[in-house]
Amino acid sequence: MTKRLLIVAFVLAFGFAVNTTFAQNRGPSTPAERKRAVEIATLLENDPLNKDAKALSRELLVWLIEVPDISVKICTNVLGDYSKIKGDYAPTITTQMTFSEARFVIEHPEQANDEYQVYTAGVEGVLKTYQNIKKAKPKVRMEPLEELLVKQQAGQLADFIKNAMGGCKATQ
Repeated sequence: MTKRLLIVAFVLAFGFAVNTTFAQNRGPSTPAERKRAVEIATLLENDPLNKDAKALSRELLVWLIEVPDISVKICTNVLGDYSKIKGDYAPTITTQMTFSEARFVIEHPEQANDEYQVYTAGVEGVLKTYQNIKKAKPKVRMEPLEELLVKQQAGQLADFIKNAMGGCKATQ
């Protein structure tokens, strides 16, 4: 495991442990909070280099940790060779996967337990975010995401996600 993946795993594990504490102290998310979460996730996907991106990302991440009724699973396998996702924007990519999945769960609560649909929403959000980063910073290149874009354009993304997510089931 790379150091970054270990840090992400620690943060997520700590967040889930904290989640149980906060869940005891508060009720489920409100419609206004869910609306705000969707707005932030969408803004960060469309404008990942927004001047307020760090503050908004922190706000959404803390909220996701606190609320007892919205949760997502992280499966980095669906991003290809995650160890090769490096550089200044790698944390943005990882958090956007979480945020795009959460947005999907909020907008489609009837499909919240369909891991394939949730992971697909996460990957599609990551790819859109990546493309928006590249528009602003053309020199940014992450090979695993480039490969996913090729699969997406060729209509092969769905099969890739189905196969890749199989490697995550044992750890969740």
